Amino acid sequence: MDPVRALLVAFVGLVIGTLAGFFGVGGGFLLTPTLNVLGFPMVTAIGTSFAAIAGNSTVGVLRHRRLGNVAPKLGVIIGLISIAGVEIGKRLVLVLEGWGLAGTYVRVGYIGLLSFISIWMLVGFFRRHRDKRRGTTEAQDAPGGKFRSFALPPVITFPRSEVPSVSLWVVVLSGLGIGFVSGFMGVGGGFVAFPLLVYLIGVPTRTAVGTSLLITLFSSSYGIAIYGLAGRVQWLMALVVLGGAVLGVQVGARATRSVKGARIRVLFALLLLAVTVSVLLKQMGSPDVSLYLLLISASLLASVIWSFLIIGLLRGRKAPCSP
Repeated sequence: MDPVRALLVAFVGLVIGTLAGFFGVGGGFLLTPTLNVLGFPMVTAIGTSFAAIAGNSTVGVLRHRRLGNVAPKLGVIIGLISIAGVEIGKRLVLVLEGWGLAGTYVRVGYIGLLSFISIWMLVGFFRRHRDKRRGTTEAQDAPGGKFRSFALPPVITFPRSEVPSVSLWVVVLSGLGIGFVSGFMGVGGGFVAFPLLVYLIGVPTRTAVGTSLLITLFSSSYGIAIYGLAGRVQWLMALVVLGGAVLGVQVGARATRSVKGARIRVLFALLLLAVTVSVLLKQMGSPDVSLYLLLISASLLASVIWSFLIIGLLRGRKAPCSP
């Protein structure tokens, strides 16, 4: 392995781990395009990302569980259902690869989905901020779920997630959607699971972070199996990524205790916008600029997260944040 590329990938692992621990994402939405820009075929980049994401998510879940940020029942049910979606997404991307269209379609999918989620979250943040200033909404940090009152039977409860009840159909569709995105784009699904848990189901932000990583662990583990059997995983590269990610996950998870949920959400939206622009540049034929933008923006955000942790430690207290 080229030493320079190995060091770069290890650094990317550190950055991804920091973002994963802080946002509840496996990091595939960042790692897959990075590996692709570094010269790996898109499908191999997807398979390798799954291997790194699984290890990353395992460390993150264990850390967030100790912090009390995981709703096990909700995460396990959505995670198991997501496996079916991963299979559907994988089959589609392999068909597209046979036609020579996998790279283009996956990148277009990134651009559309990430831009939609980021704009949706930013609009929600500024609208809620405006309502708070006008005194027309509650002064709490966590936005309410859109489907809490959707009670089409059967209905199940998730006490640890602070969601009294939600229709099983909402959970099933959520799991299938997260899994499909995972299998098609080579991501753990956390960048979809996190906003879905917060905005649609109504899970508090920090609980959504840990639960999102649990969901990601299921989808990425299945992704390893199907892409590994197809010979589309670079195991050594995945281990290099994971080596840097282990430390980053610890930092990111701990930093969530020093930051308000609203700030976590808006930083997450800004990260997705940066990734969207980077993938768009790649699609337009500017891979070098794309890679630089991706690494610089993610590194800056990881630096901000590290600063949150350092400031919190220096203050010697836990910030009184809303969940």
